[in-house]
Amino acid sequence: MTDQKFSPRTPFNERFPSENESRLYLEGRRWEEGVRCGHCGSAEVAECRDHQPMPYRCKSCRKHFSVRTGTVLAESRLPLHKWLMAIDVLTADRGSVSFVQVAEKLKITQKSATLLTRRIHETWSSNKDKLQSGGDAFVKLSSTFDGSKKKPTDIVRAPKELNDD
Repeated sequence: MTDQKFSPRTPFNERFPSENESRLYLEGRRWEEGVRCGHCGSAEVAECRDHQPMPYRCKSCRKHFSVRTGTVLAESRLPLHKWLMAIDVLTADRGSVSFVQVAEKLKITQKSATLLTRRIHETWSSNKDKLQSGGDAFVKLSSTFDGSKKKPTDIVRAPKELNDD
């Protein structure tokens, strides 16, 4: 696993030049103290040859898992690279970003962009209290309108030290 530190000004393709780099980055963020099973939380895991069907297998519950297991990324066929790019696009723009813009930037369908954006925003909304209390969060939720009858999401301000640009 790589220990990568990035500045916000580094272009996305330099930070994550390949799908493997994206996977290694997410594994480093999720499992800072070593790989743990996404199903039972056990530290007794084995890496699978050729990462098929998934990169890891738990010795305790005998299930296969990956960095996606138990996260918003689970059961998505989109590459990790696209997920990271979507998060980058949504956090880089201080205003709102439409589904159409996300679809164009990621070169995916608008249906996929809608699902992707909604999942990311739902995750950010569920961490709203953590952000407002100044917890260890690194994302900022902007106000967006997705065309539904629900009201736009509230703006969540990141802790003061994260807002200093």
